[in-house]
Amino acid sequence: MVAAGLYVITLRSESPTTHITYPRTAERTHTTPAASMTVVDGDSLRAGNEDIRLDGVDAPELRQTCIDEGGREWPCGRAARQHLRALIAHAVVSCPPRGRDRYGRTLAVCSAGGVADIGEAMVRDGYAVNYDRFTSRYATAEAQARAAKRGIWRGRFERPEDWRAGNRRREAVGWSEH
Repeated sequence: MVAAGLYVITLRSESPTTHITYPRTAERTHTTPAASMTVVDGDSLRAGNEDIRLDGVDAPELRQTCIDEGGREWPCGRAARQHLRALIAHAVVSCPPRGRDRYGRTLAVCSAGGVADIGEAMVRDGYAVNYDRFTSRYATAEAQARAAKRGIWRGRFERPEDWRAGNRRREAVGWSEH
């Protein structure tokens, strides 16, 4: 079926119907029910075999912890993944591609149900930061989250990019906290 310059293919399986919209260009816009979408972490999704990275945001890594306002450690990386799951729950997720990252993942600004920009919602709710090295698109949302002390801003945390770099160095020299 061709509609408005897009190829729309409906795949049926035992799971809920999956709709994947293919533009006439080489890149694909993924439009998938949330039940068919896997949340990998706080800034990554998987639709079938396609890995999708929310463009312009950086969420805490799954193993990353943060410090809350009372000085207690909490699993902010897992909380970010759970928040992303909640944002896309029971909705059709659409991810028009904007390019690819250095790992070959599709970079996309995704929407789901009534959430026009999932990345912006993650930053505004305090479960991701604006990825400063690449954009300032979500700088205002980050400032709002910081001022309201939402999510990771309710205490102290290491920016995800810095946390990844520090953990790569520790792994390279065989350092362990245990």
